Amino acid sequence: MVGFFSSGACGYYDSRTTRNHSISDPHHTLNQRQLTRILDKGYRRFGSEYYRPFCRDCRECTPYRVTVAEFKANRSFRRTLRRNAAVEIFWGTPKATAEKFELYVRYQMSRHIEMGSRPPSSLRNNLASAMLRQMYNNPASSLELVLREGKKLLGFAIFDVTENALSAVYSIFDPTLARRSLGTFNILQSIEKCRELQLPYLNLGLYLAHHPKMAYKANFTPAQIYRNFSWSINRSAADFAADERLTF
Repeated sequence: MVGFFSSGACGYYDSRTTRNHSISDPHHTLNQRQLTRILDKGYRRFGSEYYRPFCRDCRECTPYRVTVAEFKANRSFRRTLRRNAAVEIFWGTPKATAEKFELYVRYQMSRHIEMGSRPPSSLRNNLASAMLRQMYNNPASSLELVLREGKKLLGFAIFDVTENALSAVYSIFDPTLARRSLGTFNILQSIEKCRELQLPYLNLGLYLAHHPKMAYKANFTPAQIYRNFSWSINRSAADFAADERLTF
């Protein structure tokens, strides 16, 4: 496998550009040890490509992993668990279905209002391709978390399994149930799965201290961040609050 650099528009800030280093594994030939080494170096996976930001003018994208053994659910998290006590939790091999696709479309439409101006047929075709590439082009060891309440699909999420972590790939939730905090519920269930599998970390991907959609990860502590080519010691919620005052 050969790594390469690419540049383009930043996915988080409209005024910035991004520069990523990527490694392609089109046939998912990496074994679990190799996968662990790549993700432990701060890379993320999108389909068959592993990437890591190396932007020249910004360092805000920071790999983030929760220290499972020391994590304790606070009062807010316990309320979320009670609010979703009726939710059924299923872990298994990732499988694309028409039901999941319909929820994927609704979720993406809720997050990207501009999609509503596109012709419905081409939009659905593009979203179908995106879902398959983003969530169902995985190594054989990947797991899927599915959340249901009765017959209703509430959400689903894909995780890579390494020698020391579950690593979040992408998650989808019913956009009409924001008050249920299903994203938080998903992370809490993933922490429990790490404990079941005896994995010390839950890798939540990139943490951005100043981004309204990415700063939430600092609520899950203690945690470690990857900076200067190594993982930090455990950091508390107060440590991450201090990050909000920094310029990256």
